[in-house]
Amino acid sequence: MTDASNQQERKASTRQANLNSSDPYAALGLERGANLSEVKRAYFALVRQYSPETNPEAFKLVRAAYEKLNSSESKSETDLFLFQPPPSWEPRKRRRKLDLDFDPQDVWRMLQSQGDLGRSQFDSDFCALQQGNSK
Repeated sequence: MTDASNQQERKASTRQANLNSSDPYAALGLERGANLSEVKRAYFALVRQYSPETNPEAFKLVRAAYEKLNSSESKSETDLFLFQPPPSWEPRKRRRKLDLDFDPQDVWRMLQSQGDLGRSQFDSDFCALQQGNSK
């Protein structure tokens, strides 16, 4: 009885495939988080409905959705980006360039004001020598 009720629940929860959707679960007519066996079952049912000979465009969409969900690795990657879309891309902000234009005279004036370059009298630097008595 439980198997029959589970099958009835699955049939009741089966959704119509939406091939215009970018969501692979919706394209296969599944609820998000469906397990791998449900993905495979839905894929083969849609392949019978949209065979490559009769409807190649629909088959390509079904196949692309199945490729995103057919292994546990690709399914987990798809689930990650379905539930949490990647951040929007923004170009990096450019840093302002340093103003390296200068006049050599400005540098010379700055050096003169900061040090001995602007002085013209150096008398205070020297002290008088005293002649000492030598024995």
